[in-house]
Amino acid sequence: MRQKKILFLGGAFSQVPAIKYAKEQGYYVITVDYLPKNPGHQISDEYHNISTVNKDEILELAFRLKIDAISAYASDPAALTAAYVNERLNLIGSLYKSVEELSNKNLFRDFLRKNNFNTPWYIYGSYLNEIEKNYCGRRAILKPVDSSGSKGIFEINNLIDLKTYFPVSKSYSRSGKVILEQFIKCKGPQIHGEGFVLDGEVIFLYLGDQVFSKCNRLAPYSTIVPSIFHNDIMNEVQKIIKLAIKKVGFQKGGINVEVIRDENDNIYILEIGARNGGNFMPQLMKHATGFDLVKANIETLFGNNLNMSFNDISTGYYAQIILHSLKGGVFHRVNIPAEFEDNILEQNIYYKPGDRINRYKDSKDVVGIIILRINNDDELKFYKKYLLLNEWVETSQIED
Repeated sequence: MRQKKILFLGGAFSQVPAIKYAKEQGYYVITVDYLPKNPGHQISDEYHNISTVNKDEILELAFRLKIDAISAYASDPAALTAAYVNERLNLIGSLYKSVEELSNKNLFRDFLRKNNFNTPWYIYGSYLNEIEKNYCGRRAILKPVDSSGSKGIFEINNLIDLKTYFPVSKSYSRSGKVILEQFIKCKGPQIHGEGFVLDGEVIFLYLGDQVFSKCNRLAPYSTIVPSIFHNDIMNEVQKIIKLAIKKVGFQKGGINVEVIRDENDNIYILEIGARNGGNFMPQLMKHATGFDLVKANIETLFGNNLNMSFNDISTGYYAQIILHSLKGGVFHRVNIPAEFEDNILEQNIYYKPGDRINRYKDSKDVVGIIILRINNDDELKFYKKYLLLNEWVETSQIED
């Protein structure tokens, strides 16, 4: 019997659990991206140096290698490529149009507005004058329409900010287009979590409270599940996400969800990523609920039916910490408070002592990920306080 082949778009740290799972299940694993030193390539059966956003080269490779499945697990830029290959080779996955609407920020805002979801005002374009002439001068957020990992995102307060940051934001956009959208003052933390869609239905969706870094207010620091602050609206949030998935026509695969609640309790969908999130969010979900997003992502691509039951947390909480430094320098160690040493469930550190690390600006500056169990409300209070007041990453020989 021929060994089934799966092509993974990317071999980064966050993708390693899926690559390992596929290997353990006996699939022939092929990895591809333009970073040959990525850890996933060390355990795959075959590696090819091609950018994951190069749709036609990936399609040619997939056709030549006669793959049975393609995965963009934990990779936002690669989701469109996977859908492109799926449609042309008649593989299992979601339609390109639905993935494109979810992945492209201006198309997603257009979709939300046309379908009567709460939508902030927004302007998008490729040139500064397109944005400038329609900008009202109010507080806003500037983003590339097709980037990920907090890259190229800036808070805009006036025309000077817009002119300063527009070229930087645009430089992160593959299409050369940016979007400027209304800054919405949040009530409580941002809502963040993971889901899974099967045959157009959301069969799993679990959401928590997301904390952002004091180093960069637009870059995530930690997600705590289940949500504490937003428990009163969580049923409504779930309904809104499920309706959006149905209307956009997304059929199969993981989703990464970001939602905010404004001061008047209006609910806004910020993003629904057409893949499960990086930074080991699927592992956080598995520890918290028992739902195995890695297994779901891989096996559904081969058409395998699985029992995907899960449980809500009855007591306590689970947290993911995105380790980062507030200043550039030389990595020394991770500072784990003694109170939590026995609570750590997973620890993935990307650097060795002596390696140079950067001040946290976006996902490329992440030092590692910790997932831990928080047993009670007292531990939760300590955890939140520690996040605000302390650094988890210790550096030395600080750069200016």
